[in-house]
Amino acid sequence: MNRLNYFLVFLIILISCNTKPKEDISGEVLKDTSQFKSESQITFFEFQDTVTINQDILGEIKYNLGLDDLKLSDIDKRYTFFYVTTQKEALDLESIKNTSHNIFIDTVGNGTFYFNAKFTNYGNNLLNGVIEDIIYLKGITNEGKVKIIKKKTNISKDVFVKEQ
Repeated sequence: MNRLNYFLVFLIILISCNTKPKEDISGEVLKDTSQFKSESQITFFEFQDTVTINQDILGEIKYNLGLDDLKLSDIDKRYTFFYVTTQKEALDLESIKNTSHNIFIDTVGNGTFYFNAKFTNYGNNLLNGVIEDIIYLKGITNEGKVKIIKKKTNISKDVFVKEQ
């Protein structure tokens, strides 16, 4: 892949980053997402531009786990998921959840996901994904609620699918 393609992929990822407010389990907004670093959350993304139909293709994505205002000692639990689909109409997390998709979990805790995708349609396709970062903070609010911070980062990549 030449430098222009890398630049275009980076630009797409940068533009598609989506910031949602943090919510507690009852759905009330607790804080905005200013605690996440403002630079791109995707630090590395690799997936082939051209693939063969019905073949599992491996990819890798690295997500920046850094936080601005939070300390590690403030975090009780943290879960990071990567939802991936090859369905063209699925561009956000809710629509991905309603289509055929794969879910990958960062079990090591370093923000790196090794994933696979299979395309079933010839021609121009899209690889769509969302990284969902969920942080449970230590302590309980005065109302007896657990504070949860959520962030969703969208990625999308054009992929050409050819015959075998």
